[in-house]
Amino acid sequence: MNATEPYQEPTPPGPMRKERSAWALAASVANDGLWYLHLPRGDVHLSPRALELLGYSPDDAPPGVSDLAAHVDGTHIRQLRDAMRALRRGDRTRFEVELRALTRGGERRWMLVRARARRTSEGVLVIAGSLADIDRRKRAELALREELRRDPLTGLPNRAALSEWLTARIARAANASLPRFAVLYIDLDRFKIINDSLGHASGDALLIETAQRLATVLGPDDLLARVGGDEFVALLDVVRTETDALDVAAAVQARMRESVVAGGREVFTSLSIGVRVSGNWSMKSSDLLRDADVAMYHAKRRGGARTVMFDETMFEEMASKYRVQTELHRALQHDELRLAYQPIFDGVDTRLCGFEALARWNHPTRGRLCAGDFVSEANESGLIVQIGRWVLNEACGQLADWNRAYPAGAPLSIAVNLCDRELIDPDFVESVEAALAASGLPAERLVLEMTEGVMMTHMETAVPALRRLRALGVQIQLDDFGRGYSSLSALRRMPLTAIKIDRSFIAEVVADAECRAIVGTIAAFAQALGLDVVAEGVETREQAAVLSAMGGFRYVQGHFYGKPVQPDDAGELIEDFGVGG
Repeated sequence: MNATEPYQEPTPPGPMRKERSAWALAASVANDGLWYLHLPRGDVHLSPRALELLGYSPDDAPPGVSDLAAHVDGTHIRQLRDAMRALRRGDRTRFEVELRALTRGGERRWMLVRARARRTSEGVLVIAGSLADIDRRKRAELALREELRRDPLTGLPNRAALSEWLTARIARAANASLPRFAVLYIDLDRFKIINDSLGHASGDALLIETAQRLATVLGPDDLLARVGGDEFVALLDVVRTETDALDVAAAVQARMRESVVAGGREVFTSLSIGVRVSGNWSMKSSDLLRDADVAMYHAKRRGGARTVMFDETMFEEMASKYRVQTELHRALQHDELRLAYQPIFDGVDTRLCGFEALARWNHPTRGRLCAGDFVSEANESGLIVQIGRWVLNEACGQLADWNRAYPAGAPLSIAVNLCDRELIDPDFVESVEAALAASGLPAERLVLEMTEGVMMTHMETAVPALRRLRALGVQIQLDDFGRGYSSLSALRRMPLTAIKIDRSFIAEVVADAECRAIVGTIAAFAQALGLDVVAEGVETREQAAVLSAMGGFRYVQGHFYGKPVQPDDAGELIEDFGVGG
């Protein structure tokens, strides 16, 4: 039929031919539109509902076959034509296609087209089908799909959307005339501390503000996604050199140096950024993200607040660290860890006062390793908490044994170092109490040491826990004092009993008058606060003489007084000095 012919109800094939009036009645009330195409004549018949869905009124001239093609959205016309060709060739007998149709009035609506083909006994191909309005359902489905591609907190694309964009950008990059692109993997430094100390609402506010600030630095064609708790990824659509990417990273760093108000409090944070610039078009999106993540990890490991460009040697370092972490698991299982004990002496009469417990690893192939050779890997892997508890229990038990074996004289103390993961462990206080109870060591004989950096970084978490331990009698000592982390107001909040002057000052105390003045000032300052002072790292007789002349040092330790020794040698030292108990 053509547009000038009056509309007639289509005559369905097969048995329905005899039920034309019933079919017409059903077609008039069906919610789906019905259609019928007769080949090879090319006649198309549409039910009233089908015409209505396409925007035609009963008085309008119905469309022909060529007119119908104009109602299909350009992005779906090929899909529909391919399906129809498959019916004509006999490759299939039916199809079902979702497409966007353009109504006569210009409205775009989602519709579901179903079709089934059949050849008559004369060999004529007839195709019948239906047309359903699925616009509301399809829009809701697409909205949900888009929602699932968005981070609910910041509204940024999530990891799934990022992966799709990056895959498409890699495909475009196959065209050598296009500029390169870059991935910036961004992590907020100290976010967990802020989140734990100020609360999750403040942490969320910080993340939202971070997302907004990052977006202001990026270009209109760049993409910013949130891929984890405090991790973001920026995809720079066009960079010509690595310097371009580093310049953007520098701008991002500068933007985040400004304070953020979160939870009603002013918060300062920084970023660790890893950069990976494209170059090998055979790479997958996961490879680029992995490389940028590795570079970010190196930035964070170097202290954070910096940007690091990826290079292949980083994988070798990562493999080495993973190997050490794996071996540390085995070391704990096979009892390869040991403690060495460095003696601590009275700063006035050089009487033996106690020991500092130092972790050692009897590695099966590398020999005896000092803590500095494996503590970083232990901390990053989380094993440091387990190792720290072992050190604490072993040290308390050993000192309790010595005090029982050598009951004469003043009792000794034992100093144990803490790292940040141990200090913020929710079971930290209970683990110390358990070690004291198991060993029978009086609480005042245990000294817990932590660096200024650890204490200041975890102030909100550390102070309440350390106050609980101080109330039991445990001694609290601030290590490496003088590096500039602490403020006077912060020191007043800490439940300290002593400070250890950083060994870098002790090393220069003989030759540098300014250094001597600093050491003397620190000692006087500590005494004014009622704190004991420990001079650590005394290596020479000259250093010992200068410190002795200055006075004010409750305790001294270093190789000049005694190197770390094994438990049996420490026992002999205790016996020689006639102390213990």
